[in-house]
Amino acid sequence: MLSSGRRAPLYAGVAVAVGVLALVGASWIGGGGTPPPIQGLPTPDPLTVWGVPLARLALELCSVGTVGTLVAGVVLVRRDAPEASACVRAAGGWALGWALCALLTYLLTLANILSLPASQVFGDFTLLNFGTTLPQTQAMLVVTCTATVVVLGSSRVRDGRRPRWAVALLAAAAFGLLPPAYVGHAASAGDHDVAVSALMTHLLAAAVWVGGLVAVLIHFRRSDRLAGVVARFSTLALCCFVAVTVSGVAGAWVRLDSVPQLWTTRYGTLVLAKVTALVALGVIGWMHRRRTVAGIAERSKRGTFVRLATGEIVVMAAAMGLAVGLSRSAPPTTGSHDDLLGYNLAPYSIGHLITEFRPNPLVLLALALPVIGYLAGLRRLARAGVPWPVGRTIAWFAGVAVLALVLAGGVSAYARAMPSAHALQYTVLNVVGPLLLAFGAPLTLTARAITPGSQYGDVASVILNSPLARRLTHPLILLAIYVLPVLVLYGTEWLAWSVTNQAVHLLTQGLFFSTGLLCCWVLAGVDPLPQTIARRDRTRLLAAVVATQVVVGLLLLYGPVLAGDWFAQVTPRGAPGVAAGQWLAGLIYLALPVAALALLAVRLTRSRKAAGRKGSVPRLPVRRLVSVQPQPQGQRDGGAGR
Repeated sequence: MLSSGRRAPLYAGVAVAVGVLALVGASWIGGGGTPPPIQGLPTPDPLTVWGVPLARLALELCSVGTVGTLVAGVVLVRRDAPEASACVRAAGGWALGWALCALLTYLLTLANILSLPASQVFGDFTLLNFGTTLPQTQAMLVVTCTATVVVLGSSRVRDGRRPRWAVALLAAAAFGLLPPAYVGHAASAGDHDVAVSALMTHLLAAAVWVGGLVAVLIHFRRSDRLAGVVARFSTLALCCFVAVTVSGVAGAWVRLDSVPQLWTTRYGTLVLAKVTALVALGVIGWMHRRRTVAGIAERSKRGTFVRLATGEIVVMAAAMGLAVGLSRSAPPTTGSHDDLLGYNLAPYSIGHLITEFRPNPLVLLALALPVIGYLAGLRRLARAGVPWPVGRTIAWFAGVAVLALVLAGGVSAYARAMPSAHALQYTVLNVVGPLLLAFGAPLTLTARAITPGSQYGDVASVILNSPLARRLTHPLILLAIYVLPVLVLYGTEWLAWSVTNQAVHLLTQGLFFSTGLLCCWVLAGVDPLPQTIARRDRTRLLAAVVATQVVVGLLLLYGPVLAGDWFAQVTPRGAPGVAAGQWLAGLIYLALPVAALALLAVRLTRSRKAAGRKGSVPRLPVRRLVSVQPQPQGQRDGGAGR
């Protein structure tokens, strides 16, 4: 792993030892050690008490190694590079350790909950089966199954090209990081949704950052591709550093009532220790970018990189030990909150609907990335003296703004408590926001700003030429993809499940936005498309989308009350009743998305008439600055740039 292969186990052992020492120190400071015995009640033995955090630390190390190695094999190198398949295979070894540690954590956590010696629990099948009913141990079972899937998938990889399904393995490994976020202190924090989202973001970003660096050292330190890999990873690590910082601040914000609690409470002391480690990692990262990234091809610079990266991993191990200890330390008692929603909601008013703010770090970072990417593209075009339509820029940032309004503003706060706010959020996610983003032409901008020789390659061309993109943009498949989530949400009990469960709510939001963005990409016709879409098919698709919105609006207006029991319990003061709120929701579905799509229909009609006046074959005249990939004249109606 380091400059000398014989020293690799030594440095790895040092990193693990530092992590264990940090864990022990954090447990001692935070009060997570052996509890005092209570007369008449069973007490877990020291093996159980200390075995749980040590097993969790081992689990975290293996999970980070799995995710980071898959990131290295899937993101940092081309598919045909030999290191790509080697990384995917190596991830299987990390995942095997991950699965075993998760199973061990299941057993020790169960013994700790039951306050029994671990040996007694191990030999009792009834007690082991009882663990399947507890949230803490259920999470470990999910992690075990997910890690096992990665083990089985990576075992099928052979030398040569990385398999296409390696991306699915990376997605599965990333999912395996999330279940513990729903059963720790975040699940009972004053702002449940913010705390859980912050922890999810923290876990994902830290795994990519730490595990990716370990994978770079193990698999690329002697490779000719090290320069390109380090350049890509440097950008990725910077994004992860920002994500870890933002999510960490959000997590501390919902657990601490005031800033002085940072130095007046044990929990705050541990938070400051993590902040110190994060600052140290930021300094090392700055030294990387200044001293080693640009000249990594030189032998001396390569040695400097390896030494700095080794020290960085040791600090990361300490931070992980602190994180595990912090997760077992009870935060200071915070103010009361709504037990159903997981956060306090102000009385409803138009002013609160506009001014309320829900600083969900997962949402904020997801919105920040497209903003930064678009600005970077505009900057490159400006440096090259290439013009870019102002209207497209306005459309893109307007789309991001309305998404931020309904995902991090007052609409988000009231969406799980009021049918009308829920409808407003989902119509913007499904139609208004995606349509504005589609008119921003992000793929065209990407094609102009990024050359095939850059470290990121021709991203737009890869997307457009993928078989999956061609299948997903087939009109019939696209219509099914768009309509199915809407039918499930409003035709089944999914709506009630979504508003009562934050995780399902986030999943549903992501599904509605993704399907809406895909559909609006085809309907807008501003960016290139993977295949030809005739105007007739595009018009029929638009009509079907409008009909879907109208049907939902009529269902909400005249159908039965949906999720009425839930909304009746959480409706804030000053808000309309449940029935009146659903009636308003129906009007929103009939007005907002239909109006936006009607404007698109007018645009399509005008373009058809303009083409007819010119005497040409009717087609959608889409204006472009660049073509990602030249196509024959007859195929340009499908979205090729001109």
